[in-house]
Order: sequence, then C-alpha cells, then structure tokens
Amino acid sequence: MREIQQKIDAMILHLGGYWRPLSGLARLLEEVGEVGGAMRKGTADELKEELLDVLVISTCLANQYAISLQQPEVNGGEVTKEQLYFQIVEEAGEVARILNAYEGDKKLKPNRHGESLQLHIEQLQRAVISLGEQCNYELFDSLYALIDEKSTRDFGRFDHTPDPITEDSVRTYIAYQFGRYWGGIEPKPFERFDRYMEREKHLARFIKIAHIEGLDGFVIPQPTDGLLYDRDQQYKIPESFHIVEETYGKHHFLVVKPQ
Repeated sequence: MREIQQKIDAMILHLGGYWRPLSGLARLLEEVGEVGGAMRKGTADELKEELLDVLVISTCLANQYAISLQQPEVNGGEVTKEQLYFQIVEEAGEVARILNAYEGDKKLKPNRHGESLQLHIEQLQRAVISLGEQCNYELFDSLYALIDEKSTRDFGRFDHTPDPITEDSVRTYIAYQFGRYWGGIEPKPFERFDRYMEREKHLARFIKIAHIEGLDGFVIPQPTDGLLYDRDQQYKIPESFHIVEETYGKHHFLVVKPQ
C-alpha cells in the first residue's frame, strides 16, 4: 500500500494537487453511487472502473491526513456481492461523518476512541477489494495501469489547491524526520508568529484533529528573515501542544507538536 500511496500522490501532484477534503468526499460518494449503478445494470467493465475510482479517491483522502494505509485483506466467509456493497456504502458514510466533523459544520464527539478516519478508509477499501475478488477482478494490477492513464490523460486538468500535505515545508522536513506531518506556508519576511497563525488556516485544522488522527506535528519553515518567534511569549496554542525549534543542515523549522 505504501507504494500505491506514493504513486497516487505523485499522480495528484502531476495533475495539479489534491482537492479540498470535502470536495474529495463528494467525489468519493459519487463513485460509490456509480458502483451501485454498475451493479444494478450488470456491466462488468463499468463496475471494475468504478471500484478502482473508489480506491483512488479514498487513498487520496488518506494521503491528505498523512495516513499510512494497511494492505486490505479479502473478507472471508459467506458474504454476497450485495452485502459487500452495503459495507462500502456504510463505510463511505462513516468517512463522510468524520470529514464533516473535521472540515464542515458537524461537532466532534467527545469520545472518538477507535473511530479514526484511517479505520473507516481501510474498512471501505477492504470491502472494495473483496467485491472485486468476487467478480474476479485483479484490482491492484489494474490500479497501476489506471494511475498511468490518468497521469497522461488528465495532466493540467485541475487547478492547484494548496494543501498541508503538499507544502514544500513538509516535503523537506519528512526527508529528515519520519512521521505523520502537515506543513505550513512560507512566512512573510519578518512576520510575527501570532500574525502567521491567523494567516495559516491549516494550523487551526491541525490543532482540531491532531490528537484524534495521531498526527505528529505541523511544520513551519523558518528562513533567516522569516518568522519572528519568541519562545517566552504565550501564543494561542492549546496546552496539549508545544512548539519546538529544529535544524537540519541549512533548513530551520518550527514544529507544533501534540503533547
């Protein structure tokens, strides 16, 4: 799965960048509906194509939250194709519930133990792979071909959308530190840290979900004439987070980390 995630990430960057998560969610639900349509019509080629699209878009959502997916195993036992589709619909609904809480208007539940986005994306993909297995589709083999096709066919089709998983800051940082990180935009020359916090909206998203999803940190680049950060000043960061300064070669970073 790591190789697939990396190939899909490279494809998305080649095409222009990730959709905003709620837009990606809308595409996921659209494809889940098209899986149902293909099953109802009994069109094998169309069903295979729609299952592949569900795998790609759900993997995109996982990438956006720095999730390392586990290889999905095929469901054992006597499970019908219809039951597997119901599982796909159910898990897509769980993904929607979580993303609406992270990115939309739904309130987060106080107790979310065991209800991470990773859990439901993996269960969604397990049902997809199991349905493909029952239909005698080699979905993983076909997935590589689909990635190559989309990279060529759709190049330049989408406008670039800034995303904390594609910022240069995090791409540079994870070359030095392994983990699940988001990255911030480049500070303006001599910008105060409190002003930067107001301008970098993804930091507020990170603080909202970092503990639930197990994100390791939010990386902020620190050029020589960049951020004016005073370690003795009290910033509007919850007590469950702390800020550290790190240097690797010529690269300097501030990293907001969960306690």
